Amino acid sequence: MSSKDKSSLFSNCDPTAFVIQARMNSSRLPGKVLYDFCGKPMLKFQIDLLRKNDLGIDIVVATSNNSENDKIEKLCVDSNIDCVRGDEENVLKRFSKVAELLGLRHIIRLTGDNPLPSLDVIKSCVERHLRAVPDLTSTRQVMKDCSVKRYIPKGLSVDILNCKTLLLINQNSLNDFEKENVIPVFFRQEYNVEIICDYDIGLPELSVDTLEDYERVSTFTRDLLKNGRLLSTLGYQ
Repeated sequence: MSSKDKSSLFSNCDPTAFVIQARMNSSRLPGKVLYDFCGKPMLKFQIDLLRKNDLGIDIVVATSNNSENDKIEKLCVDSNIDCVRGDEENVLKRFSKVAELLGLRHIIRLTGDNPLPSLDVIKSCVERHLRAVPDLTSTRQVMKDCSVKRYIPKGLSVDILNCKTLLLINQNSLNDFEKENVIPVFFRQEYNVEIICDYDIGLPELSVDTLEDYERVSTFTRDLLKNGRLLSTLGYQ
């Protein structure tokens, strides 16, 4: 698909933004979103990758009010990226705040520990989302026992939130799992979810949860950069 075709697809969206949730206080690997990743802070690497297209969609970082996240806000300021700060524990509320402040209709949700978002996956999810305009479009399914069934490798997940629905959710009705993980509330019976379960991407897991993950994903990325294949592998050219 040409750049012109990509732009045409996304121009049909009402106000939409990539919203990357990120914080310094990770339980397994604190500060990982600012770890050096192929010469840049990992969050900066992800931001710069998302900018390598002409889709016309803004990028926003959603972090918490805790002081350790001042470093994330500074990176956003230096990168000319909006940074919205909110509740540390209630991540869903942070997304609601972003939607309300920016007047968004759709949020393409990404996370700061997944530094290699695939534009091919994002594009496929957006096409499906705009076709039906459900409350949520996702590459994952939250089961009744709170386990998560993934249809593409971890680290490449995409969730598209319908902000009209998001802003109507009663925050007082949320349990801790729903607050922290954002999408589980959408799997309540009253909501309509479009699950992307038929996308074959052919990539390994690319989430950075542990030090071993960090080293493995860094090596994978360096090899693609060395061979000039990073952008084509992820659908940016």
